[in-house]
Amino acid sequence: MLRRPRFDESGGAWRLVLASVCLCFLASWKESRSTKILCEDHCSAYQHSDSLPDRAPQGVIRLAVGGDSRNDKSHVVPWAFQEAKRRGAKAFFFLGDLELTSALDRGFLPQLADLGDIPFYPVIGNHEVEAFGIVRLPKWESERKVREFKKEFHLARSAEVKLASGQRFLDTVVYSVDLEGGIHLVALDNVSRKGEGFGPDQLAWLARDLKAAHDANKIILVGMHKGLANNPVTSHAMDEDGQQAISDSDRALQLFAEYQVAMIFVSHSHMHAAYTQRGIPVRLTGGMGAPLVKDLAEADGGFHHFLLVDVAPSAGTPQAHVEVVKFPCTPPCEPSRSETDESQEIE
Repeated sequence: MLRRPRFDESGGAWRLVLASVCLCFLASWKESRSTKILCEDHCSAYQHSDSLPDRAPQGVIRLAVGGDSRNDKSHVVPWAFQEAKRRGAKAFFFLGDLELTSALDRGFLPQLADLGDIPFYPVIGNHEVEAFGIVRLPKWESERKVREFKKEFHLARSAEVKLASGQRFLDTVVYSVDLEGGIHLVALDNVSRKGEGFGPDQLAWLARDLKAAHDANKIILVGMHKGLANNPVTSHAMDEDGQQAISDSDRALQLFAEYQVAMIFVSHSHMHAAYTQRGIPVRLTGGMGAPLVKDLAEADGGFHHFLLVDVAPSAGTPQAHVEVVKFPCTPPCEPSRSETDESQEIE
């Protein structure tokens, strides 16, 4: 339970609050300078949504996907979880940034009750491993946060989750899981090691995992927090982490194409977009309650949402249809001024 700080004569609590305010101000300044929407005045061209039936037809597997719920003042998360359950999702794939900082993550956990018995598969985001999403922690502290993340979501103890383990993966969250209908879900980590992209060990693991899934004729879906570099919508992705991360992004995309990944899901930028890279459909879905990208119109992807993905196994190319489920709001359906201003914080 969160407690009110005690402002004693030592002034320690005041210093803690002041430090937090300074960090939030720094985050706001950094984000306003670094985020770049590449599609600019034609972002509406990257909006697409299929209209799915209320419940998935027989033989079709329905998944829910979303990310970025920190600072969820509008309570998007409980709505999304309840809606995913109502519409028959078989799993919820969450793309990271549960809360503003990992110390608050345990406040997120009770909301999982809204999913009922739907499995929850989270990707780790930068707000899970950095203080307020910007301050890189010492290696031992980062490893501790990763251990807690794996423990809180039972990744290490789950029989169905194939977690990359061992000394080389102590500070990363990387795993895959086989779902019904021949779906193979891959969760990657491109945030735990700042400036290092995926790293050689994760890429080697990825190559083995994708090959095994491809050889078994699985339908492969991949998720990660930051988008791949050189996408047409935003540079608030692996581009911002430097040349090593960009090279790793290129290598991963090569593997995705080689092993015929059906779809890629990313978040980090608080908006929606649909585009392709190397012919592979990509969905940017960072709309589960975090402050939206500043001044981005709803028609251009500036709205809270999550995705429903219907996958129909077929003899040829698997068919995946995606509905963008928009968060309902009270007319005039405009984000509050405080919410819009907060979108300059670190994403």
